Amino acid sequence: MKTFPAKRVCALAAACACALLAVSLSHHTRSASRAAAAPLPPPASSGAAHASGSPLSAVSAPVYAGEAAPTPRNDAQAKLGRGQLLHALQWFARHSDASAGAAASVRAQIAALDRIGLPRSLRNGEKVAVSIGLNLRYEQIQDPHRLAEAATALRRRLQAAGLDAQSIPGSPVLHAAVPLARLEWVAGLDAVSTIRLMPQARSAAAIVGAGVAASGAEALRALGESESVLPTQRGKLDGSGMTIAVIDRFDAGNIATLRAHGDWPAADKTVEIARFGSFGGNRAAHGNSVTEIVYDIAPGANYRLYDTFAGEGIRGTVGLRSWIQAIQDAAHLDEFNQRTGPARVQVITASLLHTGSSPGDGTAGTGDARGLYEAIAAARGNGVLVVNAAGNDALNHWDATASEGTGAEVAQDFDPGNRDASGAAILDDVNVLSPGLGADQRCTALFDIPDLQLLNEVRLHLTWSDWETQLTNTTSDYRMELVRWTDEKTREENGRRVLVPAGWTVVAQSDDLQDGRSATTPTEKIAYSLQPQDATERCSAFLATLPPGLASHAAMIGVRIVRKTPGGGHFLNLISEYHQPMYGVPERSLGAPADSPHVLAVGAESLLADFPADYSSRGPALGPGGTLPVAAADRPKPDLTSFSAVRTRSTPWFSGTSAAAPHAAGLGLLSMQHHRQLALAQARNAASRPAASLPFYVSLAETTLTGAIRPDATESQYGFSAQLGVERRNDLVAAALRTLEQIAGAPGNRKSEDAIDNVHGYGLLRFDARSGSCFLARLYDPADRARRWLLPQVQPAPESTYDAWYLKHDGACTGA
Repeated sequence: MKTFPAKRVCALAAACACALLAVSLSHHTRSASRAAAAPLPPPASSGAAHASGSPLSAVSAPVYAGEAAPTPRNDAQAKLGRGQLLHALQWFARHSDASAGAAASVRAQIAALDRIGLPRSLRNGEKVAVSIGLNLRYEQIQDPHRLAEAATALRRRLQAAGLDAQSIPGSPVLHAAVPLARLEWVAGLDAVSTIRLMPQARSAAAIVGAGVAASGAEALRALGESESVLPTQRGKLDGSGMTIAVIDRFDAGNIATLRAHGDWPAADKTVEIARFGSFGGNRAAHGNSVTEIVYDIAPGANYRLYDTFAGEGIRGTVGLRSWIQAIQDAAHLDEFNQRTGPARVQVITASLLHTGSSPGDGTAGTGDARGLYEAIAAARGNGVLVVNAAGNDALNHWDATASEGTGAEVAQDFDPGNRDASGAAILDDVNVLSPGLGADQRCTALFDIPDLQLLNEVRLHLTWSDWETQLTNTTSDYRMELVRWTDEKTREENGRRVLVPAGWTVVAQSDDLQDGRSATTPTEKIAYSLQPQDATERCSAFLATLPPGLASHAAMIGVRIVRKTPGGGHFLNLISEYHQPMYGVPERSLGAPADSPHVLAVGAESLLADFPADYSSRGPALGPGGTLPVAAADRPKPDLTSFSAVRTRSTPWFSGTSAAAPHAAGLGLLSMQHHRQLALAQARNAASRPAASLPFYVSLAETTLTGAIRPDATESQYGFSAQLGVERRNDLVAAALRTLEQIAGAPGNRKSEDAIDNVHGYGLLRFDARSGSCFLARLYDPADRARRWLLPQVQPAPESTYDAWYLKHDGACTGA
């Protein structure tokens, strides 16, 4: 029997400590193909045959409802759905004693939450982290002022009742921590449309050196003072005069040590911002490692560090709110995403994801993440390069068109081509989940050691292509079930011993109502913490392969998806944060907001041969409304790839697209600095001539780069300065992006011969000696807006035209 490698345990423990849990589901211990894994034998009580390669199917594995399918008893309870929240609420109602006092009520509420297996990360005592939907029509959601007014009114109503709630800027929801016993009261408010488990922002999870060196950062730095650059355009490239924002979560405990070792920007170069509590108060070092990487690339830059998770009663309760507000502050936007001045930063980098709250087509939809997408688009419009990790979910993803079938209660068939020995179809309606460890890919250990216990949580996010629009509401209704394998057993029934065959039992479900009313979304979410009673004897052999003390129980779990309304054809999209589905689909696994066209999404390329980056999320983005793309995209997603599996002083093992994104962000910042230097040298040529003799966009070129208006500018020219400043900042971003894309796509960096590579994007972002020509080609490119910095009368010697200068450097850049 194949044993569980000790090396793998160490990698998992480190990965969990870094919150890079999707990456920690490793690769070199998996079978070559999960789909080809040998099938489990049928239950002893069943003689039904299984097709080769099939997991347990419904033919020989009945599904038992258990007690996880509650029925709403009134309109308020209907707003809670028929899932975990309602299950806990009704269990509490049956087992609480109103006369026993407040302390007893709290204990009963906690017992109810324990009963349904709600993870600790979504609760604080008897309080539950929930997303409260506003009861608004589509057109009301599109009006930012009406949306804000509705959110403020409901927030004040809840606060008056002693409940803490936060509105999410731009999104039709409030996030709150509500005692279980008061959920029904909140749901009964007319202003509330739905209450769901709150989706959580999560990490896409110097000593640095390796990734920075492999990226060719020194080659990029050398360009600034290279002899290939005209003397008037030279300057040191270290980020000086530039500012970058890092949006993450931080640990204040080791910042002094990092500064002492030269791995952290000086205090006078750093602004630390926490929306809640103290900066770094949650002691999460993920952002520390991200900052270390960026600082190693751009030590001369200024840094705005935003802690999105500090001081929160329930982890993630207001993480999305503070993420959005951080973007708005960095980009100098108001609460409605209107520009209030030049952006405070040139680059924003985030290694965060928000799963299951948007269509996946690059747009916001009407879910929790709506405000996030809008803030990012506005930041990009104010001249900010927004970089985000692509995600680590390629191995944790499944999608497909919903199974056909008449009527309601149609279970999804995860393997439509599966047949038994006689050729009859087998309905494979359970997609088995596991962390992908050891020899048996279908068993999930219940880990005992603290560093791995987060892997005991099952987090499932389902969306489908029926998002509310101006013309239609969400009318298709689906149910998602988490099931566990239960062994054959006997029970007493009317004095007789009854045999209960082995099969699947529903332990948690998400069954929100989608019936065409406004303010409903095509989403279902389950968050469940595995418990010892979920264990099965089928996994005892797997358990024996684990090192002693690692785990005492092992379960076999899976997910079922059931369409409850007639009519199919929807495209289903499932992400399991910590567990891999046996029927997995790595394509179209981008996390939000990496699918946005306003985001530079970064995939991962591992520096370690035995730790491949096959977890790195892939494109393309979905079609309009979350449909299956039917036409090839005109550009790849992720946009490009950078290095992962690196060491930082904060985190001994830092991997995933979380590590790749800051590499790209730092290199992007230096690229923008270099473009700015090249453009400023040209602009100063214009500054030596009378303003009245020049077109306004030429006369104000230096002004829009430095912010200092030239004293001889005409009144008309001065009136264009603000508009030109915005355009110039966007010119810089566009020029830098095109340069990064061209360098990533250069020979040796491009990873695929496909016209559009949705695994690596344009290619691996790695600078070399020819990269300097890419910058100069972009400066003189006739199609680039940055050419407006150039004076027609000033041409670089010895070339006679800008076009000739462009052709020379473009050929050197591409290797043509």
